[in-house]
Amino acid sequence: MSPLNSAHEPKLVAADGTLIPDGWRLLADEDTVGVDEPNVLGFDRALNELDGLNGKYGVRVNPADDVRKLLPFIEKIALIEVAFPGYRDGRGYSTARILREEGFTGPIRAVGDVLRDQLLYMIRVGFDEFLVKDADPQGAIAHAKSLFDYAYQSAADDLKPVWQLRQEAGL
Repeated sequence: MSPLNSAHEPKLVAADGTLIPDGWRLLADEDTVGVDEPNVLGFDRALNELDGLNGKYGVRVNPADDVRKLLPFIEKIALIEVAFPGYRDGRGYSTARILREEGFTGPIRAVGDVLRDQLLYMIRVGFDEFLVKDADPQGAIAHAKSLFDYAYQSAADDLKPVWQLRQEAGL
């Protein structure tokens, strides 16, 4: 890994580049769930307990978890954390895209091995918060967003693909 990554304390940064405070706490399975506290539940625990809970909670999704199973409880979910245990595992991109396509409008946060060269692609599929170990997380977001002015494929972001721009221009 580069010295910009991994040697620094993780900082939570939004897709617009602002540093944001993290008031959420990942609960262990044996921890008590408080009402209206900013708690993040593990995926299996969320599936088993969300139906009986009042309030809004966060859910940690791991690569092998089928995020579609959370859809019946989506109104009780205020945050979804998508875990990236290693930079080579890209299943989290699909998780974010599925959530956005299914109408989840809350924050989707990338946690784990989140690298600066992945940020643009994470933004495009629907992530809007990133726990980044980088010397300059705000600069990492700005750099990622400056890489390409155009896209060739549609995604969860608002960037129009080139084919649509050409079609609108009558080309």
